[in-house]
Amino acid sequence: METITCGECGGPFETRENYLARNAVCPDCFEFPDVAHDETRAEDYTVYLAASVSAGMHGAFHAAYFRVAARSKADARFFVRAYQRLADTVNDPNLADLAFDGDEQILTRPGAAPTTVRVLELPPTERHDGYAVTKLGTRNDDYADQLDYGPNTRDKLSDPDMCYKDVLVHATDEQIDHKLEENVPEDHLCYWTVNGTPQQTRFGQRIWFEQDGRLVACGQIHSTETGRIWFSPLWEVDLECPTEVPNQGFKYVESIESDQRTPDRAHA
Repeated sequence: METITCGECGGPFETRENYLARNAVCPDCFEFPDVAHDETRAEDYTVYLAASVSAGMHGAFHAAYFRVAARSKADARFFVRAYQRLADTVNDPNLADLAFDGDEQILTRPGAAPTTVRVLELPPTERHDGYAVTKLGTRNDDYADQLDYGPNTRDKLSDPDMCYKDVLVHATDEQIDHKLEENVPEDHLCYWTVNGTPQQTRFGQRIWFEQDGRLVACGQIHSTETGRIWFSPLWEVDLECPTEVPNQGFKYVESIESDQRTPDRAHA
């Protein structure tokens, strides 16, 4: 352990050789970087696929997977373990003692189960979502927890006072029918094609389908990417549409409250 003066609060803190030491930031001041989408920072960050694998009882292994935007593999490994520790509501989320053996394995107390964090650089076309760390879903995870955006992670919006919004689209019966729950196989998602990459909505918001001034169907947004909004299979609603909807494209709106129903199936 070495003593470092925090560049944020000015206080001394002890830490192992890790991201905190390299950046002179104490655990209390640490925040995952706000990773912008704009081109000015595109060369600063590399996007990695990361796997955190730990040995369990009776020879079993436990793995969690993440998409990480970081300036180096060392930073990416630290972010993964910091994310996991900060998300742990049982144990003390101590970040100062996080360190690696020079490569992938975490240095920890003697006798503890080893944990390895392996990172793989993704192609330049792979987008991050504005977060330094995004947990990726696995077949063994509960859907509601798969896209937990993590503790102490800043949102990426053009205006920090903005809130994420729902999405409105105009659609025909044919476009809606094959996306309804009863017509979608179990564990499948639907998508709506758009121009560009939606950045004012995210997982947990809703996409609403309008016809003749009424909202007739709704789904929970799963994720966005260039050209697509992914969402759960639709359930039918009957609500007055709060605004005009363009015949093409989509429109952002403040979150629409409805007690008509919520998703009751898990889709991964």
